[in-house]
Amino acid sequence: MSFVKTGTDDAVADRGDGALPSDTPSSPLRVLHTIPGRNWGGTEHRVLDQLGWLVAHGHAAWLAAPPDGEAFQRAVAQGLPAFPVPFDRPWRPAMVTGLRRLVRDLRIDVIDTHVSRDAKAAMGCLDLCAVVRSRHVGHPLETGLSRRWQWRRGADHVVAAADAIRTHLIARGLADPERSSRVGCWAGDRFFDHPDPDGARARLRDELALPPAAMVVLCVAMLRPDKGQDHLLRALARLGGGGAPVVALLAGAATAETGAYADGLHDLADTLGVTEQVRFLGYRNDVHDLMRAADLVVIPSLVEGRPQAAAQAFASGRPVVATDVGGVPEIVTEGVTGWLVPAADPAALARAIRRTLADPFARAAVGRNAREAAERSMRLDACMARTLSVYRAAMDRARSREFPRFRGVK
Repeated sequence: MSFVKTGTDDAVADRGDGALPSDTPSSPLRVLHTIPGRNWGGTEHRVLDQLGWLVAHGHAAWLAAPPDGEAFQRAVAQGLPAFPVPFDRPWRPAMVTGLRRLVRDLRIDVIDTHVSRDAKAAMGCLDLCAVVRSRHVGHPLETGLSRRWQWRRGADHVVAAADAIRTHLIARGLADPERSSRVGCWAGDRFFDHPDPDGARARLRDELALPPAAMVVLCVAMLRPDKGQDHLLRALARLGGGGAPVVALLAGAATAETGAYADGLHDLADTLGVTEQVRFLGYRNDVHDLMRAADLVVIPSLVEGRPQAAAQAFASGRPVVATDVGGVPEIVTEGVTGWLVPAADPAALARAIRRTLADPFARAAVGRNAREAAERSMRLDACMARTLSVYRAAMDRARSREFPRFRGVK
């Protein structure tokens, strides 16, 4: 195996409720982020945000990921330090040996893992550095003796994107309340401080051939069944005539495994007679512009952690209609920062969209509330301060381990 360098919340309280105090200035850390997958979605976007922030703020940080994956290629394109590491067989001796060599050569303090395969491989480095296991998604996990052992013994600290995720992990015996935290979600500076919001709105509406009077609903997510775009299309069909036309923008691409679902969405739009009301945009690098072009952001997911799209909408001052699942109600407060509907209920989703689009004063007030909430807790700087506190807590725990004895951290 070749490891070749290719490129240079919320409330925080005590450890017991999953929060850590904000980080204080200290010596720079040496962090290795790992991503074993090849698709591009919210998790990968979050990791590259973190990696870029660490590098920009004086820490040494690297990405280890498959060279044919989107995360690796985007990191290289952004000039971020990245090593090609295939995680397909995480416990293969050559895999573990290669990762250990990388950790020793880079003098890593903390490995931050993000999926099961890289977390398994990182267990082979517990005597060299601290290991953090991050969980971004709200899918329920089955438990067994082997999985509990991997989670409890294979990581010094568990990071959950939402309180709901952390609670689930603790209830399943996968996380220790004293060694787990919630960090939350964030939006990039471009969402908070857009250089030309009015220009972006006009430009995109013209580019997408939107009727001048159209009300625009935006959904930002990978095209896959758990994101619920099919329920959004069914809700769109229920809106019917009357009032301004409603157009839905679907920004996101299929994964390698969900091409059939994405094709089915096009067929469903045709069957429902809403083809002219939908724009399938594919993956977009200008989501901050799309937010400004939209009147409402919809998150129709069946499962979620704390969706990054919600934080981006909040930072952009856009109201949100979202399903009441996972960590969504932790940030979307009914009638304050958005509106909640049951999952997989197109009728309820249609009613919420219709009611929201018909009330510009409520949209404006909720948009202002959402923006204030984002300013308080959804800036990347604040989330990374909490993340650094997690890393230092993991390093403290690693020093105190009895087995495997950890000697890597100074």
